[in-house]
Amino acid sequence: MDETDVKKILDQIESELTGDPDHDIDVLDSWGDRYRGNPDAEPLMREISNRIFEIMINEDPDEPQQIFENMVETADEDYGEACQLINEKRYDKAETKLAILTEVIRAYPLSDDAVWTDFTSYLEGMIFQDYFSEDIGEREVLRHPMHPGPILYTYGSLLIEMGKAGEALYPLKMLDDLNPVCMKYIFELGEAYKRTGQMEEAFNNALWGLSCASKRAELARCYRDMAFCLSEAGNYEDAVMLYMLSLHYQPSRQADTEIAWIRKKSGVSSDGYNLDAIKERCKEVGIPVGISETVQRNMELLDSLGKS
Repeated sequence: MDETDVKKILDQIESELTGDPDHDIDVLDSWGDRYRGNPDAEPLMREISNRIFEIMINEDPDEPQQIFENMVETADEDYGEACQLINEKRYDKAETKLAILTEVIRAYPLSDDAVWTDFTSYLEGMIFQDYFSEDIGEREVLRHPMHPGPILYTYGSLLIEMGKAGEALYPLKMLDDLNPVCMKYIFELGEAYKRTGQMEEAFNNALWGLSCASKRAELARCYRDMAFCLSEAGNYEDAVMLYMLSLHYQPSRQADTEIAWIRKKSGVSSDGYNLDAIKERCKEVGIPVGISETVQRNMELLDSLGKS
């Protein structure tokens, strides 16, 4: 969706607005529901969110920031209620509550000289700085006041559980912007890509995960996800290779089952896939093996700080 498409839709939305705040918010919500599951509609969704909050702020123009502060104050309570609704399997009501929180997260004001983040560990923060310092430039790194990680992750996971993986990409991509190096978040985004059939995106997502992984189990999951994508594309030999590599880092019934399925379907087996051969093949196709130098360096730094 390019700028022309966004402008055309926004013009249509504008023609339906009457100036009545309640009516206009309903109109904007309706258009948001129409495009929320479209991964290409993020610019449009951002404009819709901003327009909703402009209307809300205009209702109390003297204290626009206070509106957001009030929402932040109740965010933890609202999130807790959403989790309770999920436990009670009242998924539709939980979805609505989490959708509202998501729009507040997106629209919360931020100055041009800063960037929101939501890291869960010091290691993640160091990796972020190492990988993104050039992109961030001189902008200040600020923790988002709503602590959106759990909210967006729960919302994305719920949508996947409800069979709405396409819509789950909306909060999970937003979460990826706030914390692109958390393995838990990377894996959930990859799950949404796989369930929507976007295997190239899922493969690249897992490839990125390899650069952030710090545990053997995380490496194993990345290689399994990449192997699954290659298998879906019919590249059975490299798929088996990556399944074998994942087993090197962690035993997995899933990997064993997938290897057996590939062997039955294509005749490709795991025979002859020793670790040296796998490493050589990975080097040929540009797939890293093991923990990245950046993560290893930062882990060693943290370890030395802990001992001092």
